[in-house]
Amino acid sequence: MRTQKIDFSDRQTLCVFPDEREDLAQAISELKLGGTFPVIVLIGGGIDEREAEATHRAIQTISKIAEDMNALVICGGTDMGVMAEIGQMRSQNQYKFPLVGITLEDLVTWPGGPHNANFLWMGKKRWQLEPHYSHFILVPGSDLGVVSPWIVDAATILSKGHRSVTILINGDEVSRKGIELSLEKERPVIALSRTGRLADEISRQPIRHKLITIAPAHDGQRIVELVHAVLLGNVLA
Repeated sequence: MRTQKIDFSDRQTLCVFPDEREDLAQAISELKLGGTFPVIVLIGGGIDEREAEATHRAIQTISKIAEDMNALVICGGTDMGVMAEIGQMRSQNQYKFPLVGITLEDLVTWPGGPHNANFLWMGKKRWQLEPHYSHFILVPGSDLGVVSPWIVDAATILSKGHRSVTILINGDEVSRKGIELSLEKERPVIALSRTGRLADEISRQPIRHKLITIAPAHDGQRIVELVHAVLLGNVLA
């Protein structure tokens, strides 16, 4: 396992590269976060123009919650969709909550980072890391589905002694795996309707898992209530 400081235009960000999931606890200790936190796992992908306004408002609410509660947010870390939006929101508001990006080393790049994409499907370029995250964990593999267990396990380690919640915005089949793994860990899930794709699909289900709660993306007060209920140990209503 190695560590590296990434030089973005206005900041240095610490990044760790664990070799196996058994290394995850040590990798997290290398980030020197100074303890454990209430944790918000933010799952989502590309943002459709039709849902952009509601999604923006929801991420604005989530970032404010994290700042007010001194919560740590885990997200995908790349400069696209929901993952970019949370980083930009943190920067624009000068928030200080820890924002940890967890993604695949083989699919991303950064200033001074790798650019070889010969092994990528369809000749796609590597994704850029979003520069406003506070920390990164770059894990081995080239299949996005591999990342979900790392994220779920990291949330468990980082929230030791506290509570954690998963929030779904839009989402795809990779997101579905992340939701399933969260539920296996008995981590409550809040799916934000009107953000598209998987989140809307779940919101329309007449019967769903008891740990899944639906909130409209535009209803900031309801999102605040639900996240507080989970992270402060109250009963979800």
